[in-house]
Amino acid sequence: MSISVILRSIATKNLSEKRFFASLRMTEKRYFILVPSLICCLIFGIFSKFGFAQNTSYSTESPQKNKFPLPEGFKDKKSLNSKEDNSPVELNGDQIEFLQAENKMIAVGHVVMTKGGTRLTCDRVEFSKDTKITVADGHVVLSTPQGKISGDHMTYNFDSMSGEFMGARIFADPYYGAGKLVTKIDANHIQMIKGYLTTCDLDKPHFRLLSRKLDIYPGDKMIARNIKMIVGAVPLAYIPRFSQALDEKPWVTYTPGYSKNWGAFLLQDWRLHFNDNVKGHLYLDYREKKAFAPGLRVNYKIPNKGEGFVRLYYMNELTPQRKHFWNIKTDKTIAKERFRSEWRHKWTIDDKTEAIWQYSVVKDSTFLKDYFKREYEKDSDPQTFFLLTRTLPKGSLSFRVNDRVNRYTKIVERLPEIQYNLVNQGLGKTGLYLKSTDTYSNLSLKDPSPTEVRLETMRVDSDNQLSYPMKVGFIELTPNVGQRETYYSKTKDPIHYGVIRSAFSTGADLSTKFYKVYDLHKNFWGMEINRLRHIVTPTISYVYRRTPTLSSDDLDFFDGVDSVTRDHYIALGLENKWQTKRQGKSVDLLRVLWSSNFNLKEHIGHGSFDDVKSYIEFKPVDWLTFNSDSDYDPHRHLLSSANFDIYINRGEKWTFGFGKRYSVDSTDQITTDFRVKFNPKWKLKLYDRFDINHGQQKSQEFTVTRDLHEWEMDVSYNETRGQGSEIWMVFRLKAFPDMNLDLFGTSFNRRKAGSQSWEGK
Repeated sequence: MSISVILRSIATKNLSEKRFFASLRMTEKRYFILVPSLICCLIFGIFSKFGFAQNTSYSTESPQKNKFPLPEGFKDKKSLNSKEDNSPVELNGDQIEFLQAENKMIAVGHVVMTKGGTRLTCDRVEFSKDTKITVADGHVVLSTPQGKISGDHMTYNFDSMSGEFMGARIFADPYYGAGKLVTKIDANHIQMIKGYLTTCDLDKPHFRLLSRKLDIYPGDKMIARNIKMIVGAVPLAYIPRFSQALDEKPWVTYTPGYSKNWGAFLLQDWRLHFNDNVKGHLYLDYREKKAFAPGLRVNYKIPNKGEGFVRLYYMNELTPQRKHFWNIKTDKTIAKERFRSEWRHKWTIDDKTEAIWQYSVVKDSTFLKDYFKREYEKDSDPQTFFLLTRTLPKGSLSFRVNDRVNRYTKIVERLPEIQYNLVNQGLGKTGLYLKSTDTYSNLSLKDPSPTEVRLETMRVDSDNQLSYPMKVGFIELTPNVGQRETYYSKTKDPIHYGVIRSAFSTGADLSTKFYKVYDLHKNFWGMEINRLRHIVTPTISYVYRRTPTLSSDDLDFFDGVDSVTRDHYIALGLENKWQTKRQGKSVDLLRVLWSSNFNLKEHIGHGSFDDVKSYIEFKPVDWLTFNSDSDYDPHRHLLSSANFDIYINRGEKWTFGFGKRYSVDSTDQITTDFRVKFNPKWKLKLYDRFDINHGQQKSQEFTVTRDLHEWEMDVSYNETRGQGSEIWMVFRLKAFPDMNLDLFGTSFNRRKAGSQSWEGK
C-alpha cells in the first residue's frame, strides 16, 4: 500500500477564479517531518488575504431615555466635523451633563454618539470642544463602514476620525482580531500593537497570526512585523516582516508534492509588483526526477497603447535512471532541453478599431501536456497571429496573419487574409436586403516536420445573399437567393491555374406562432398554475445549392470554404411551450422541441430524413427539474443517443440527481448524486456511476462532512474501475468556501498506466 499526503490551500480574489493551494504526497515515513512546515505555508497563505471588508455596515441599538443634542457651540464645523463629513455630532444617553466652564459634556448610561456613518456606544463618555477629544469607558464599541472595534477604554477624535483603544477587539466579518493597543490613525489606517488576526470568532481562536506590530489599510494592504504562526497553543513559524496586498493573491505560493513522473517536487510562485502597470510572477520549480526549472510571467499596461503579457519557462530536463535521489543510478542521466515563450498584446486603438497579436513558441508537442496540463486542455496548440479589426458603418473589415512557428504542428498559414463583412442592408425602398462576405486569402498548408509538404494557393471568395422578408397573413416568409464565387490560383491539378468556382443557392425561411390561453387555476402536488398558455412555433427552411462548377475533390482542403458541395433539403422544426404565472412573473413549465432535415433527391447523400432530434425541459416546481435530449436514426430504425437528467433540490436539507447517458455505439450508463444534511454538524454525499452494458460499477464516491466551527472537514473515498481506490481529507475555511486544505490523501491499488503529471501550473 502506498501512502500519499496532500496539502492544498486555495485563496481567491473573487471566489470563482484565483486559487492558492499546496499539496504533498509521500511514500516514505521520513517525509512526515515536512508536515509542520507545510502547514505553516498553508496558514501563512490564508492569512495573507486578511483585511477589512469595506462594505460591511453595523448598527448598535441601545436604550435611550434622554435625547440631548449638543449645544450650538458644539456643532462648530471646524472643531467637530471631518473634512469629508460635515454632519453634526449627536449625543444620547440616560444622563447628560454640560459643564459650561470646561466646555465639556459628560454622558452616562447607554451612551450613543453618531456622526455620519460612525457610531460610538459605551457606558460613559466625556467630550471636550477645546481638545476635540472623546474619552469613552465601559463596553466601548466604535462602528464604521470599515468595521467595528470594541474595548474597555477609548480615546477618540471625531474630527480626524482617529483614536486609541486599550484591550481592543476588531470585528469585520469574516475577520476577527485583538490587541493590547489598537490605534485608528485615520479612516483608512488601523494599527495594532501586540495583537493577532484570525477568521475564528471564538474568544480563544483555534489559529491566529500573532504580530508585534500590525498595520492594516482596509482594502489595500497589510504590513506585519515579528510574525508568529500559532495553531492552538503551538507556534509553527516565525517571519520578521511581511507585506501583503489585500486585494491580490499571496506574494508567494508553495506547491510541494509527489508524483509518479516527477518524484518529490516543490513549485514556487513569487508574485512581483513593480508598479500599477507592471506586475508578474516568478516561478522557481524543482522536481526530483526533472531537475530545476525557472519561469517568468510579466503582465503590463501601456497607457493608450493596450496591455498584454510575456511568459517564459525553461528547463534542461534531466531524467536520472533511478527511482529516488538516494538510489544508485542504473544508467546515464538523460538530458533534454524544453521551454516555452509567449507574448500576447491587445490594443484598443479607438472605439472602432482593435488589434491583437500573439507570438508563441513551444519546444515540443508534449511540453504543455507534461507541465501545463490545464492550459493544454484549453488550447493544445497556441497560435502565432496578428489580427486587426475595424468596425465600419455597414459592416466590418479585418486583416489577419497566421504564421507557423512550431514546426511540429500542422497549420494553415494566412499571409495575409483580408475580409469584409456586410451585414443585412436594405436596398432603398425595394424591401430587399443584401448581405455578403468577401475574403482574400494567401494560404499555405504545412505538414509537421520533418516533412516539407506544402500546399499553396491564393483564394478570393465572395459569398452574397439577397433576401426579401415579408408577412403573408399570419406567416413570416423570407425567400432568399445567393451566389458564391471563389477564385483559386492553384488546384490539385498543376495544369489548372486561375480557376473560378461558382455555386448558386436559393431557399426560404417560413415561421409562424400560435397560442391559446386556458383559464386554469390549480395547485396540485405543489405545482402552482395561474392560467396556462400553450405556444406552438413551427418553422420550415428550404435550402437548395447547385453543384459547384468545380468539385471539392479537385481542390486542396484548407478550410470550410473548399468543401462547398451540392445541397438540397428541407429543415423542419416544431416547438411547443407551456407557460404560467407565479408571483407576477411568467415561467416555463414545459418546453418540447423536435427538428430534422428532410433530404431531397439532389442532396449529396441519400434522400429521406436525417436524424430526428428532440429536446425536453420540464420544471413543474422550483425544486424539480427534468431535461432530456435524444437522436433517432430513421434509417436504422433505432435511438442512436439519449440523455436525461432529474434533479431534486430541497435546499440545505437534501438534493438528489439522477442521470442516464446512452449511445447505441458506445455507452449506456446511469449516474446518481445524493447529498443530505443530517444536522448542523454532519453532511453526507454519495455519487455512483454504473455501466449497464457490462453490468459493472464504473465509479463510486462517498464523502462525509463535519462542521468544525470555522472549518468544514470532508473525508472522501473514491473507487474507479481500472484505476483503483483513493481516500483523502479536505479542510475548507467557512469564511472562504473555495479555500481548501487537503490532508492525508491516500491512494492504494492504483492500476492506472502511464503518466500522472501534476496539474498545478
